Amino acid sequence: MANLHVIIGEDDYLVTETAKRIIGDERWLEVVDSLNSTNEDLQLADLREADASFSTPPFLEPCKVTWWKNVHFLPQSGGRAASSAVKAGLEKFAGKLAASPLPENQHFILSGPKLLMTSIFAKTLKSVAEIVSFSSAKPWEAARAAAERVAEAAGEMNLRFDRGALEAFVARVGVDSRSLMSELAKMRDYLGPSSHTVTAEDVAAISSQGVGVEPAPWTITEAVGARNIDAALSAISQFEGESGFAVMVTTVLEKFFRQLCEFKDAQARGRSADLTEGMSPWAIKKQTGFLEKWDARELRAAWHRFMALREKSVSSAGSIDALITTELVRVMHRRSGQREMR
Repeated sequence: MANLHVIIGEDDYLVTETAKRIIGDERWLEVVDSLNSTNEDLQLADLREADASFSTPPFLEPCKVTWWKNVHFLPQSGGRAASSAVKAGLEKFAGKLAASPLPENQHFILSGPKLLMTSIFAKTLKSVAEIVSFSSAKPWEAARAAAERVAEAAGEMNLRFDRGALEAFVARVGVDSRSLMSELAKMRDYLGPSSHTVTAEDVAAISSQGVGVEPAPWTITEAVGARNIDAALSAISQFEGESGFAVMVTTVLEKFFRQLCEFKDAQARGRSADLTEGMSPWAIKKQTGFLEKWDARELRAAWHRFMALREKSVSSAGSIDALITTELVRVMHRRSGQREMR
């Protein structure tokens, strides 16, 4: 393994956990923290300190690790660029890192939120450093990766998520790993030692909304697809009072029921593969689970009801918010004696 390590990501928990695995025994650790280095003088001072630590091998100690952390002024696209002096200093330091192999008992770690991989700095280090990047340009990819981390950590706590609960948990808490792990530990305490399944109701009851996390429309469709009236009403309530509430909700639900109708029809004709081509196995499994909850007649009725409501939400001068809730309860209600479709 390379003795030079570059860890890039805005998720402080992931960056820290990755660095800890390299550091091992913290007795031999030297830290240079650039979190509060907001001007050229402080940034250049940190660069000199990191360079001095890198250039000083372990003498009497069995090993040495330098961690230059929170380097927010690395080359990156967008945002405020570092000064020309800092940029030149970083490029010179990268050249030194690349040209000066470390002994086996010395490691150097550099971490920061962003790094432009096409920059001279990054290109210089690519051939000699182990580079780990947690950056994700697509929100849904970040959410999926977060769900995978939560599921793995939950397993270690002897917890499992009921259908739809994991997605609800990530949607509510956000994708920041430190927040997710904290909320998962809180969930473990909330459930107690004798309970091992996390439901969507548990998430709504105990999990805190992450800072800056906005409710996502798919939390509504997840609950509706699962035919969970309480969860659906709770999801919708997060959007009430917002401008364009009626148009947004009716548009989301009209499209959702229309797509379920298409899938139900394709399923009946043995042509499901035509619609699922290119979809991930995870998405196919979820869609199939939704279809088990509804019959074709119910889906067509729900689609036409919300198609009409969408038109009314656009053309009506008055509020139809209450009507949306009424219609949703009506289409989701299972008639007495009606069994779940299989």
